[in-house]
Amino acid sequence: MERLLRLLAGRRWPAAKRYGAAAIIVLAATAVRSILPAPDLPFLFFIPALMAAGLTLGRGPGFFATGLSMILAASFFLAPVFSLALSPQDWLSTLLFGAVCLGIVAVCDALGASLLSREANLAELAASRASLAASEAFLRSVLAASADCIKVLDLDGNLVFMSDGGQRVMEVSDFNLIQGCPWPDFWHGEGHSEAKAAVARARAGERSHFRGHATTMAGTPRYWDVLVTPIFGPDGKPEKLLSVSRDVTDTRTAEDALRDSEAHWRGLFERLREGIILGELVRDARGQVTDWRYLDVNSAWAEQVGLDQRSAVGHTVRELLPSIEQAWIDEPARVVETGEPTTFVREVGGIGRWFEGRMYPIEGDRFTVIFQEVTERHLAGRRQTAIMQLGDRLRDLTDGEAMVMAACETLGTTLDAMLVGYGDVDPVRETITVEHDWTAGGAETLAGTLHFRDYGSYIEDLKDGQTVVVTDCRTDARTRAHATALEARSARAFVNTPLFERGAFVAMLFVCTDQPRAWRAEELAFIHEVGSRLRSAVERVRAEAAQEVLNQEISHRLKNTLAMVLSIAGQTLRPVRDREPVNAFERRIHALSSAHDVLLQKNWASASAHEVVRAAMAGSGQGDRYEMHGADVELGPRSTLSLSLLLHELATNAAKYGALSVPGGRVSIEWRAEGDGDDAQIVFEWTELGGPEPAAPVAGGRKGFGSRLIRMGLVGTGGVELRYPPTGFRALMRASLAQLRRS
Repeated sequence: MERLLRLLAGRRWPAAKRYGAAAIIVLAATAVRSILPAPDLPFLFFIPALMAAGLTLGRGPGFFATGLSMILAASFFLAPVFSLALSPQDWLSTLLFGAVCLGIVAVCDALGASLLSREANLAELAASRASLAASEAFLRSVLAASADCIKVLDLDGNLVFMSDGGQRVMEVSDFNLIQGCPWPDFWHGEGHSEAKAAVARARAGERSHFRGHATTMAGTPRYWDVLVTPIFGPDGKPEKLLSVSRDVTDTRTAEDALRDSEAHWRGLFERLREGIILGELVRDARGQVTDWRYLDVNSAWAEQVGLDQRSAVGHTVRELLPSIEQAWIDEPARVVETGEPTTFVREVGGIGRWFEGRMYPIEGDRFTVIFQEVTERHLAGRRQTAIMQLGDRLRDLTDGEAMVMAACETLGTTLDAMLVGYGDVDPVRETITVEHDWTAGGAETLAGTLHFRDYGSYIEDLKDGQTVVVTDCRTDARTRAHATALEARSARAFVNTPLFERGAFVAMLFVCTDQPRAWRAEELAFIHEVGSRLRSAVERVRAEAAQEVLNQEISHRLKNTLAMVLSIAGQTLRPVRDREPVNAFERRIHALSSAHDVLLQKNWASASAHEVVRAAMAGSGQGDRYEMHGADVELGPRSTLSLSLLLHELATNAAKYGALSVPGGRVSIEWRAEGDGDDAQIVFEWTELGGPEPAAPVAGGRKGFGSRLIRMGLVGTGGVELRYPPTGFRALMRASLAQLRRS
């Protein structure tokens, strides 16, 4: 058979080669026929040759060999030889020979093709068997190597097969012991019902997946991930069931640990009082940062920002807060690009809240923010600063209208209001008169006299001393009927704070805005504080004006009294021949009057040392013959009177006996501080220059009133040192700064 198959290999030769071989076979048969004497058999040996050609070379070469055989047989073996002029009988026999041989060739060709096809089929079958054996061996090795437990179940869920790897992980020593057992019975708790349901679904042609607990045959608890699928038969219906179980005990343990860890950190994340953001930058096609997206936030974020926590994750900050400031985009971009954390205190204008916190880069375009809302702290600081600045402004102002405008501006800018004003109230007529007010945002002034009841029924609350707080005039029962009039005055929401004086409702401070507003207690306290400070400042100005009028009246009456004293003294002392004591008395009265004038300039509170010296020297007629040096010390009323009288006596004595008694004489008046603070000592020095040599008074001699007045010193307690050097008289007087300032 193998030789035959080798011969049949010629059928695969090229056509020229096969036809050449056919010719050679025929020529060989012709040669053999020529050698053997058989005159009656001209076609002898040609038939085997043609059978060989048809079998080994195929139908075409076989037919070619048949034709060639007919020609050679007719030419060489039929008479006449070497001629085709044959008899009809010979031609008929030749044609019959050809027809028979063509049939034989066709049969042999078919036989050869069949043999080749059979050999190819046998080879293919052998290859298939080898491949199947290799595949089966590979599959068995895969099943044996797999860590999964692979099982085949019948349609009732009973075990039919279990892979070697499955037997290892299930710790099965002999599969025969469990073969045929119900597979769902291996599962515990919910796993049992899940397994039965999986079998039912697979039997119905569906895939099924579940996880559950099952112990190995050695009693080791395991957690499995299971897939159950149908194995379809030739009819397309489930024939058996395939169950693949994977031991995921370690994975489950790790997942549980990870879940517990995540729950722990998530709990901390959610319990933190600080808001936390995990964000990621959003870039355009050029790589420029245009936005950033929330990847995660905690509940404190929602509480402090005032938005739903669920609405944030996956959305960008511009989607949640379309009007957010550009700084909230630029700063995270800078943190990511530089890798440097940063701190911030900034407002989110869209929600009107202030936040303080810190931003940190994480990885890539991600960053995190930890923050706290500090709106109230910021606003409290802003209000505190406003109060301090208002106090400074009110202290420096002396005009009531300017004070009102300063207070209204402070309230308006600090509270972001639209209309703030202050007015005097007539509680009987129930009116308020507003001279000036502060406006913003297009609000119109309320200057003029307005009737309270034209804008609601809250006047009685104001009379009772209650601050009227309206969050929305459309819904407040006291203002609902007058909402249109109030809104025309930019007072959709407002606060009216009554101000009382000696129990009477005398003024009111109002703050208005054209939008509904929930006024906070801190804002109301701020309004009340500003109102109280404004009222106090206005009353101070009014009191100072009244005091000025009173002081002028007192000054006028005092001057009249002193003039009357001088008139009475002049009439009474007219008979006195020695006029010097009388003149001295009059001059002292004039010095006292000058001291009162200096004090009246500052409402009898204090007087400048410079002003006292100038007034006293001018009153003595020596205003151009002295020099003055010293810091500007404020003197109390008592020390002002004492210094005025003392300077008057010293100037009088200098004019009689000292430097001022000659044309070239002068006086130097100096004072200085020794020490610091209220404990400092003021040294006041009177020095006469260019006058006659002074003479010390005779010891034990009689001292006049003027001498006793000088020795009483600056505050009437002494501390005076008198010197008489040849250059001129000197007087040194000492007193503490606290005594000089005492009223």
